[in-house]
Amino acid sequence: MILELSTPVILLTAEVALLPLVGEIDTNRAKYMLDNVLAQCAKLGGEYLFTDMSGVVIIDTVVDHRIFNIVNSLRLLGVETILSGIRPEIAQTATQLGIGFDVKTTQSLQVAVKRYI
Repeated sequence: MILELSTPVILLTAEVALLPLVGEIDTNRAKYMLDNVLAQCAKLGGEYLFTDMSGVVIIDTVVDHRIFNIVNSLRLLGVETILSGIRPEIAQTATQLGIGFDVKTTQSLQVAVKRYI
């Protein structure tokens, strides 16, 4: 039940959903996110998923890589992910791993909403 609460996909419009991430994302939570987010997005049928990472405090390189795997899996389902609120240390980790260069990002969730809704 706690894991379900940690990855809520919230429908904002018929085409746009939001995944607010808060706290530490460990390997177990990242695996659950992959399964849960894909299932919820397939069920909701939207075109965009805003993933707000401004509340993420700790993330490691394995988890960082898994988040980008979620983005790529969603793309195969026809859902475009827009990452917002990425902290400098997470951006640095992604750059060091060579991932994330084809992912749409915005500085904040507010910018994503303004641009896509």
